[in-house]
Amino acid sequence: MKKYKQTIIPETSTKEWRGMSAFATRKKMFDYYSTHYSGTKKVRNQSLNILIAFDRIGAKKTSFGGHIYPKKACLVEVLDDLLRYAEYNNWGERKASDTSNVVGFFNFKAKVYIDGKMEYVHLVVILRNDASFHYSLEINVW
Repeated sequence: MKKYKQTIIPETSTKEWRGMSAFATRKKMFDYYSTHYSGTKKVRNQSLNILIAFDRIGAKKTSFGGHIYPKKACLVEVLDDLLRYAEYNNWGERKASDTSNVVGFFNFKAKVYIDGKMEYVHLVVILRNDASFHYSLEINVW
């Protein structure tokens, strides 16, 4: 079987995200995610051919979890394409602190152009015990 390689690389810009306070950035990210992704939106990942759902937990973890900076904030604008074209990286075991419906985590890596420069992003998708996949968190830009 041929290994999947990301060939389509989304593009985004930090222009609209610079100069904002951390709270304003987080709120704008949460609102953007809620408007464009939450609800019934799903995306099929090309690497594993799995259907990934967006939910409020992903919105909160993306917007309010961890450090915030313009490079991370602008990713919310292309999150669906990042998940669609991301390459599967490895499996993460369930932690003791996770809820009982979590089986484990699929870790993905994706390329993205931010302000014309290629960056690498780490994305996490939760596998739940009902066999559904949910976007959980964008961890960092390398």
